[in-house]
Amino acid sequence: MSALTPSIDLALGTVQFGLAYGVVGSGQQVADGEARRILERAAALGIRVLDTAAAYGDIEQRLARLAGAQNFNVVSKIPPLPKDADAASAATFVRESLARSQARLKMLLQSVLFHSADDLLGPLGDVLWREAAAFTDRAGLRLGVSCYGPQQLQTLHQRFGVTLAQLPGNALDQRLNEFTFPGVELHLRSAFLQGLLLAPAAQGGQRLPAAAAHLQRWQQRCEEHGLAPLTAALGAVKALPGVRYCVVGVESVAQLEQIAAAWGQATPLAWADLATADAEVIDPRVWRKAA
Repeated sequence: MSALTPSIDLALGTVQFGLAYGVVGSGQQVADGEARRILERAAALGIRVLDTAAAYGDIEQRLARLAGAQNFNVVSKIPPLPKDADAASAATFVRESLARSQARLKMLLQSVLFHSADDLLGPLGDVLWREAAAFTDRAGLRLGVSCYGPQQLQTLHQRFGVTLAQLPGNALDQRLNEFTFPGVELHLRSAFLQGLLLAPAAQGGQRLPAAAAHLQRWQQRCEEHGLAPLTAALGAVKALPGVRYCVVGVESVAQLEQIAAAWGQATPLAWADLATADAEVIDPRVWRKAA
């Protein structure tokens, strides 16, 4: 483990429990029975943090029941603000969203993030943060933000003193190397770029043509070093600075077992030459998928 990431652990994402998610995968929502088995195995493996959101289908409503007696710390998210909101309705929206998450997740809920960093960067940002901070302070919850890049987090960190944040990062998206966030607990998502880094390069390039050349170089690098893409992808995460948790999503217990085993084997891989800032490769919001 690198000196820059002295303590980085796996966290389990639950978006696949509520939605069919990812450009590479089964295309199916995980059934309750398998989700329950995944959570049981995650607990046995020592995974303690779960990532969820009100916007992930209905999983926030079902997660406490699926988790049963397992002792997890859940991070959920305040949904994006309705477009027609004014200051008063925005404040109400935040309070009601937080109250719903708390009622659904009960004692499991430990932290809440704004799902849309753009909401905090907009004209109602101060109102939103103030209302959320007042609620979370009373409830003993941590407050943070989910960002699409470290530039957003830098701005919000300076404006609100953010101490908890989620960011994307992987072998192709290494923007985090250009920033430092002292005092911020970073949760890294998109370690596998929605599965593209784990799929054969030809398949990934077919799904996302803009990434075809990058995925081919990635595959070649893994082959040159005799590494499975899963192990290499996790090694790339371990080389990114300041990360406390790596959030991974799975569709089966078998996938979780594979990731946990690869995590134990992975060593930091600083393959800086594979990085790209091309949004059409690293930002799912602007992906142009093949027809």
